[in-house]
Amino acid sequence: LVGTLVLTALLNITTSLLSNATSARILADLREAIFAHVVGLPMAFHDQGRQGDTLALMTYEIGRLSSFLTGTLATTPSTLLTTTGAVVMLFWLDPVLALLVPVLIPAFYLLLKILARRLRGIAQQRQAAEASVLAAAEESLEMLPAIKAFTREGAETVGYGQLVEHARNLSMREARIYAVLGPAVGLISAIAAVLLVLFASRKVAEGTMAPAEMFSFLLYTALLTRPVSMLADVYGQLQSARGTLARLQVVLDQSREPGHEVAGGLTRVRGEIAFRDVAFAYPGRDQTLNQVNLVIGAGTIVALTGANGAGKSTLVNLLLRYYEPLRGMITLDDQSITAINLTDLRRQIGYVPQMALLFNGTIRANIAFGLDGASDKQVLAAAMLAQASEFIAALPQGYDTIIGDHGVRLSGGQRQRLALARALIKNPPILILDEATSMYDVEGEAAFITACETALKGRTVILITHRPASLALANRIIAVEAGAVSEVKMHADPFLDARA
Repeated sequence: LVGTLVLTALLNITTSLLSNATSARILADLREAIFAHVVGLPMAFHDQGRQGDTLALMTYEIGRLSSFLTGTLATTPSTLLTTTGAVVMLFWLDPVLALLVPVLIPAFYLLLKILARRLRGIAQQRQAAEASVLAAAEESLEMLPAIKAFTREGAETVGYGQLVEHARNLSMREARIYAVLGPAVGLISAIAAVLLVLFASRKVAEGTMAPAEMFSFLLYTALLTRPVSMLADVYGQLQSARGTLARLQVVLDQSREPGHEVAGGLTRVRGEIAFRDVAFAYPGRDQTLNQVNLVIGAGTIVALTGANGAGKSTLVNLLLRYYEPLRGMITLDDQSITAINLTDLRRQIGYVPQMALLFNGTIRANIAFGLDGASDKQVLAAAMLAQASEFIAALPQGYDTIIGDHGVRLSGGQRQRLALARALIKNPPILILDEATSMYDVEGEAAFITACETALKGRTVILITHRPASLALANRIIAVEAGAVSEVKMHADPFLDARA
């Protein structure tokens, strides 16, 4: 007996260690797989939903699913084995009395169906409410400067509190169903045990069952109570897991960006870009581009101007294949970009967006982000080319300065310089500058234009800008209006015009 107890303890320890290790492994694998899938989805998917919902699915809900798989679901086989063994022994001891067990199963099943049906709907609502809480918190932190500027702290706190209360109420409704489920199943099991005791005692009194058999029969009956209650709990948690799986399936059903399946190996391109009869509309909106025809020669600098929403950035998004055109074709060196491996295509393009997309890390890491395995020498050269080296040298930690979320510790112009350095470090044959000097001061922009003669020579450059100094850099100025393009002006020597 002592040996059995020691073995049981060792098995419990081993089970716990294996369960925790398996749970951690499954959780890590799920998170990695979901993250890889989500970042590979087209921009259109991310435009249609809230980031907070996706973030909640990738973190909180995946954690709950992992706990269900390795905790609740993993114990089900042993529970079923115990239940089956107890039922077999009951029938072996007394088939007539054992028939009471299947008689009570319909009542047990009916109770599960009634409660589980409500539980499934509430679980899905609660998961959506928790995702809303996370989304609101993330959005408020991103909007914090505006919240303070417009003194909206109180209103935002009230709104957030309402979301939290809604999630709490749904959580309590779910908890009440769980509170009823366990005791209700236990009650059914207890009633069954009482009936079995009643009938078994009569059999003993009549001499048709030995006291020892009755004692064994009651032990196996008691052994059934806990597994049956656990199975009911598993059934309830399964309904919650189904809600997570349904939300997860929506994401997994989305196709990844097209183009990764195309064979790679593209070398450095010359940089001739052509839009041929290109039309495009964002989902649920009117057509943004209509039959656009535009050829940008290799090594030329083209400026795109036009009102907000005219389609300037859309042309760039289509070139980068963030979106696919409704009609028409885009070519790079006379080759359709759909026939080019997507990774190879984007490696040919350096992109500086209007809002610098920086992460909370060092200046060095943010610049090196543009090129795998970038050396310190390449980082310094890119910073110098982007006119960022001077302000970086003035910082106490220099290139090791932590810039905060989205570069909040830097000025707007400094953030743009880092974004430009990050684009230049890959030495791309095509460079896209989307209002890249909009936050430069006059002196900084002048210095940038002076440096551009070296930085932009030999590249195909697309400038999205309204600033005269930047427009002067262009060989051609193209107006984008009402989804169409038209030539405005050409420069024979843009750098000479810019210096003038």
